[in-house]
Amino acid sequence: FVDGKQSVRAQTSSMVGMLAAGNIFTGQFMGLVGTSGGMVNFGRPWTSRPSALKVYCKYNTGLINIVKNEDLGVSTSDYDRAQIKVALGTWPYKTYGGTKDSPVHVNTTDASTFVDYWTDPCTIANGDVVIYNDGYSINGNAKVTASTSEWIEYTIPLDYRQLSTYPTHIIISCASSQFGDYFTGYDKATLWIDAAELIYE
Repeated sequence: FVDGKQSVRAQTSSMVGMLAAGNIFTGQFMGLVGTSGGMVNFGRPWTSRPSALKVYCKYNTGLINIVKNEDLGVSTSDYDRAQIKVALGTWPYKTYGGTKDSPVHVNTTDASTFVDYWTDPCTIANGDVVIYNDGYSINGNAKVTASTSEWIEYTIPLDYRQLSTYPTHIIISCASSQFGDYFTGYDKATLWIDAAELIYE
């Protein structure tokens, strides 16, 4: 039962013009990179193959007011958007820079450490939802119009590339600003998350 009285909140904020997206993820926070970013290790051990991630969310956002990367295709005339990603994979920690438990290391000041789970060779399945001010898109499909400031149940199917390999880890990442890794977004964007559940069929 979801009543919105107890949930997890991820909220974007800023200090001296530097944006920090609210993030909730499976893994380890590894520390700050000076005053310009942070380091995280994504992933937790996991060996089963769910078909989808179901999660309840609501989202309050506004026009992007901090832009640190001009190559993202967004500007101060666009609303910020949230994103939830789920991925299953066999990421070797020595290759991806993390630890045995959380193998994928990301340094938010170094774009070369970012992983695109749609093309990454060690990802065996993934999915995502992008939540806008007026709708949402699941796995890159057409945008669905919806009042996202109210609670919505999202079911994110996992797109399997092949079924002969079992995963070693799962990554779930929820961000109140989709481009927060690039320090771009609305500095009061807030994403509430409740009742996350992996679905098996």
